[in-house]
Amino acid sequence: MTSLSTPPLQTARARAADLDRIIESACATAALIDCRRDRIRDVLTPIATMDSIDTEIADSIDLLRTAGQEYAAYRAGDPDTQLRVFLPANNLLYSTALFVALPSLFFGDVLARPASRVTDAYLELGRILSGGPIDIGERLRTYSQSTFADISQGSVVVFNGKPANGRRVDEECASGLFLGFGTGINPIVIGGDLSGPELSNAVEATVTARLYNNGQDCLCPDVVFVDAAIAEDFVRGLVRRLGAVPVVADGAVPGLISSPLADMATYDRAVTVLDELGSAVVWSGETTADQRHCPIAVAVRRLPEIADSVPELFGPLFNVVIYDRLYEVLDFLDTTDTEPYGMYISVFGVAELVGVDRVGSARNTGARTAFEFENGHDPFGGFGRNGTVSAGVGLEPVSRPLLLSAELAYYAAGRRGADARR
Repeated sequence: MTSLSTPPLQTARARAADLDRIIESACATAALIDCRRDRIRDVLTPIATMDSIDTEIADSIDLLRTAGQEYAAYRAGDPDTQLRVFLPANNLLYSTALFVALPSLFFGDVLARPASRVTDAYLELGRILSGGPIDIGERLRTYSQSTFADISQGSVVVFNGKPANGRRVDEECASGLFLGFGTGINPIVIGGDLSGPELSNAVEATVTARLYNNGQDCLCPDVVFVDAAIAEDFVRGLVRRLGAVPVVADGAVPGLISSPLADMATYDRAVTVLDELGSAVVWSGETTADQRHCPIAVAVRRLPEIADSVPELFGPLFNVVIYDRLYEVLDFLDTTDTEPYGMYISVFGVAELVGVDRVGSARNTGARTAFEFENGHDPFGGFGRNGTVSAGVGLEPVSRPLLLSAELAYYAAGRRGADARR
C-alpha cells in the first residue's frame, strides 16, 4: 500500500533546509544591525542613553543569531497567521527585533504600528534595516490606532503599552489572540543581613537597574524595600554612588548618566511624581540647562507612610521604602492595588525568599535584576494582569509570562482541536 504522506527522510531534509534558511536570514539581519550600528545610534540618541542603545543593539543581534531556538515553536503555529503589533515608545530596536523581525522569519503577514510619539525614529530604523532578507520598513504602518485596529480584526495582536489601552485595543480588534505587555513595579527587596561587599553589590545593582536608560523602561524598579536594620547604611551608600553619576546634557555619553529625558511629556510625568514625594526626598542631583532634565532623586519613607500602591517612576527617581518585617512587604505586594502589577521581584540578602520561584504575582529573579533575568527566547513577565496577559475573543484572559512563539503554538493547537471536534 503506497502512502501519500511525505517520506520521513524527505520530511527531515525539508525541515533541515527550512531551519538553515531561517538561521541564514536571521543572521543576515543581525549582521545588518551590526554593520549599521552607528546609524542606529544616531537615530536613538535623542530619546535614549548610549548604554541602553548599545544594550539594545547587542540583545537584538544575539536574539536573531539564536533564532533557531524558537524554530519548533514558531513552526507549530499556523503559517497563515496574521500578526499585528502595537510597538512601544521605548526599546525601539529590540522591540522591532523581537516582535517584527523574528516572527517575520516564519510568517508572511506581519505588520506593526509604531507608538505615535516615536514614529519618525521607527521609520528611520526601518530605512536603516532595509536591503536585508527582512525589510522592516515594509512591515511598518503609520496609521492611527483606530485604523490599525480596523486592519487587525480577528488577527493575533501584540500590544505594548498601558494596560487600560491594551484592553481597549483588544476589544476594538476582536483579537483572535491578544498578547498584552503592560507594566509592573518590579520591586527590589534588600534584606537586613547585608553588609560590606554584599551591601555594595546590592546598591550597585539597584542603581544600574533604576538608571537604565535614565529610568525610562518598564523593567526599572519602582520601589526598593530596605530592612530597617540596614536602611541607614543602604541610603548612605546609594547617595554616595549616585553623587558620582555624571550629569550631562547629551545622552550620547557611555556609562550610567543623568541626562535629559526623551520628551517633555516624560519630563512632566517624572517631575509630577517628584513633587508628590515632597519632603520624603532626602537627596537630589544637579541638572543641566536642558528643560527636559529631571534630577536624580532619592525619597525615603517607612512602609506605613506610603499608599496602597506605588507610582510608576518613568525617570531617574529612587523610591526607597523601609520595612521592619518581611511579611509587611509580602502583604503589601498582595494588596488589591499592587498585585495586578506583578512581573519580577529581585531579592538581595533575604534568606526566606531563596529558592522561591514566585512572590505573589511576581517571578523571583533572586539576586539578579529584571534586566539580567530577562531573555528574548524565554517567557517575559509574571502573573499580574497589568503586566502580561493572554486574551482574545472566546478566550478567558490569563495573566502569565508570555513568549510569542509559544503562545502562537498554543493558539494554533487549540484551533486545530476545535476544528477536529466539529
